[in-house]
Amino acid sequence: MGGTFGKHGSWVVDHSMDDIPLDFMNGGTRHGSIATITAGDNTPDEYSLVLETAAERKARKRSHWVAYTTMFVMSIGFSIVLSGVWPYLHELEPSLEKESLGWVVAANPFGQMLASPLLGIWGNKAGSIRFACITTVLVFILGNGMYSMLHLFQGMGYLSCFYAMIVSRFIVGISSANVTLCRSYLAGSTTLKERTVGIAIIAAAQALGFVVGPGIQTIVTIAIPEPVDTGVDWFVWDKFTAAGWTAALLGLINLILLLPCIFQEYNIAEKERAMMNAGRKDQALRLPKPDYVSLTAILFGFFITLFIYVLLETLAEPFMVDQYGWTDDKAMVVVGIALSGGGFLSIFMFVLSGVLSKKYDERLVMLVVGFVPLMVGTFLFLPWGPGTIPIQVCRNETMNLTTTVDMTTSTTIGTPPASLLEGDLVDTWHFGDINLLETEAGGLTCTPGCPEKQHWCENTPQLPIPQLIVAYIIVILGYPVAQSLGQALFSKILGPKPQGLWMGVLTGVGSFSRIMGPIFVSYVYTNLGTRWTFGILTVSMVLAEVVLMAVFPRLVPMKVPTLEELRGYDGPAASEKH
Repeated sequence: MGGTFGKHGSWVVDHSMDDIPLDFMNGGTRHGSIATITAGDNTPDEYSLVLETAAERKARKRSHWVAYTTMFVMSIGFSIVLSGVWPYLHELEPSLEKESLGWVVAANPFGQMLASPLLGIWGNKAGSIRFACITTVLVFILGNGMYSMLHLFQGMGYLSCFYAMIVSRFIVGISSANVTLCRSYLAGSTTLKERTVGIAIIAAAQALGFVVGPGIQTIVTIAIPEPVDTGVDWFVWDKFTAAGWTAALLGLINLILLLPCIFQEYNIAEKERAMMNAGRKDQALRLPKPDYVSLTAILFGFFITLFIYVLLETLAEPFMVDQYGWTDDKAMVVVGIALSGGGFLSIFMFVLSGVLSKKYDERLVMLVVGFVPLMVGTFLFLPWGPGTIPIQVCRNETMNLTTTVDMTTSTTIGTPPASLLEGDLVDTWHFGDINLLETEAGGLTCTPGCPEKQHWCENTPQLPIPQLIVAYIIVILGYPVAQSLGQALFSKILGPKPQGLWMGVLTGVGSFSRIMGPIFVSYVYTNLGTRWTFGILTVSMVLAEVVLMAVFPRLVPMKVPTLEELRGYDGPAASEKH
């Protein structure tokens, strides 16, 4: 496939060579994958040797690793709380129920979604990402420090720790919007041939951060089984605060890596394009518009795949407690080990996706090796078999009755203690029914298992552990391939232009999926159960596959016209006139 501008300034696409082997410059006859459609296999590497010295190339590669590290650290900032946030929240506010979990987890991606386009515009206008990245990393350290010091807010009012936790996660989310800048910088600092590998690595860094975070929580849970007495009331050192301080320390390391003596910025994509179009005075005006239909399809697929992955991470700990009657500590350890193991498998799949994309059409690899396993794995999460879910049994340790407050209707059932009435109990901000499980005179103890209020547990079979393991492994096999190649195609369709705003859109869509995932867990899973949850996810994956197959012919990189094409060809219409 080729194309250029005709005499009258229109963009002409020539499909007459679609089936011609493209790698003729090396004497090979391989049919073109996405990597070869635009300029042949060896051209970008030749340009990079001309456009930079060996020292500049080394510094440029080093800057890529700083971008990868930033993506990794920001992902840890999101995932490090996923397995521990519910027991931590329940320790700070025992009255809260599972619906509140979704709002805490969703606060992070909500902050990222709001800040991503703004940071993308900032990076484009400034022509540099350094100052924006340094600023956001400082905010990242602040947010994680606040998360680790939530005990400061105890006694400041009803649900004060709950609201403070939401604010801390929102602050971390704003800071993690700098992944937009990392993606944009990588698109501008790689040649066309390097871009698929670069995008695959940065996607791998993000996925690795998603799994290392819960792994850190697992390590500190084992290392710090009980809180350490620091001698300071407001400074608590336990398995939950240690995870937050670890994230803050990683942010400090990231801040050092962004200093000018380490991180230097390069825009080789613009130099590459200038060389490919040497002699043209109007090169900046001659880029065609990107294909918005194909971009939208990729964004939809990106949303669905990330939605499923984050939902599984968010759901993992409460799911284990509900399904198998495990304690919170046991669930956190098992989930952390499983996610860490999945991380190593993800790394292998990211490498494999790069190898396969060089041998086969990237679009086929993305759909067959990426989306198909995701569909199959999601379907396998549907529970079958004769097993039953253990039901939680609760009893009062004292003669006092448990007080229930319906926050939705702002009415009180029974007579609450006077101390609760004095604390402005009825609040217009509500996050589901709140059961005050403890009064001043006593408390309620429950056996592990599915809460009685989740009525679906009584008529839904338990998901067998072997089936759970197989489903999880299959999802992990598909997710890295779908994510990395989808992002690579997205960048190539945009073409050699500043991509800060569009990468902000990509990050914003990813953030929105991470907002909807926790809220979906909180309400759909809690109220309807596993069959509805994974049934909806399976249908969503099938829809994403169908949408991408429908636009398959359009999932190609932007074709940038060269000077030789402009001089030697004016389109089929011109040929007919002669």
